[in-house]
Amino acid sequence: MNPVFIQVKNRARGNVTAPMIIWSIVMAVVIFMVEASHGAHHDALWVGFGATALLGVYLGLRRRVAASFIAPLVSWTVAWVPLWIAAMVRDGFLKGLVVGFFWITIGWVLIGGLEFVTLFIVGSFLRLLRGSSGTRERDVTVYGPGGER
Repeated sequence: MNPVFIQVKNRARGNVTAPMIIWSIVMAVVIFMVEASHGAHHDALWVGFGATALLGVYLGLRRRVAASFIAPLVSWTVAWVPLWIAAMVRDGFLKGLVVGFFWITIGWVLIGGLEFVTLFIVGSFLRLLRGSSGTRERDVTVYGPGGER
């Protein structure tokens, strides 16, 4: 009996963990600045949208747009403690506990939703513009007993 070999090819390009963690830290700082300040915070919001768009561009170029589903969860794991602290800085300890709890539970649906939509739209658009990666070979190659494919 002759053996059968199966070769699976991977089309995704590179790991996006490090850029996603750097983006999450930037977003935690932006969210802290927005929540902790009483005044206008338009500049911080633009930095947040810019950082999110840059990560979307990176995900689109690396063909890793599916990571835009996970990125808001990574951002939440990094930002929930600073967000809670920012709420306590802005509103005082007791009221800040309640407001911070609201932002890290209910409010994060809005924050994560905005992050996801921005990442997905920018990444998908860039992936669409980039087009195909050239001639595509089959994802799975099966070599039969006689060496035939």
